[in-house]
Formats: sequence, structure tokens, C-alpha cells
Amino acid sequence: MTACNQGGVRMVFTIPGRPIGKRRPRVTLRGRRAIVYTPKESREYEERVAWEAKAAGVTILQGPVSVRIVAYLAGRRRADADNLAKSILDGLNGVAYEDDSQVVTLEVEVRRGRPERAEVEVREVASTDEATA
Repeated sequence: MTACNQGGVRMVFTIPGRPIGKRRPRVTLRGRRAIVYTPKESREYEERVAWEAKAAGVTILQGPVSVRIVAYLAGRRRADADNLAKSILDGLNGVAYEDDSQVVTLEVEVRRGRPERAEVEVREVASTDEATA
């Protein structure tokens, strides 16, 4: 964790391994009751994101934040940038910020490269009327 030129907090960390995009919720029936759940692969990746962030010293920011994600995928693997971002943002809930609604700027880039990983930067944004709107 470091301070930004603008005086805000900047936290950078890497999530090793193949980045996993957020999967659609699943529905199953138990008797007459429908149960909605997050698929196991998505849930486990979100937990890994949280663990790696905590291990890197990431702490909760209170105001608006900016997030930059660079995901590296090997070979011809395909990924939707928005699904990758959603899984990482959800994994950071309660770790880098209280809720991902605090994210006012989001930049996501998917590159080809090894080792597969996601590099994440979370930065405090100056609190202005435009940033909090």
C-alpha cells in the first residue's frame, strides 16, 4: 500500500493463477422452493481475491475508489472483461471497500501472457460531488 501523488491511498496486489469471470447465478429446486446460488468456481475465485488482497495488506477505504485490473491469460483463452471485473470487485467487497458501489472509475484490460494472473490497483478518489454522484 502506498500514497498517491494526489494524497490518496493506492493499493496494488496480484492474484496468481487463471483469472475467472463471474458466472451466472444458478437455480435449483428443493421441494417447492427455488434456491439461487453462486457457482462454486466463482465463489472460490472471489474468496481467493479476498485472501490475496488481505495478504498484500489491502485495507478498507471509506470513500469513492478507482479500480484498475489487468488480467493476463495464456494462449487463446477467452474472457469477458466485464465478467472478470465483476468477480474481482465482488471479492474485494468488505476488504478494499465496504461495497463495490463505491467504485466510481473502473478500467479493465485483458492481455495475453504468462504466468496467468490478475494485477489489481485500488485507489482512493478525491471526494467531489461528481465522484459521489
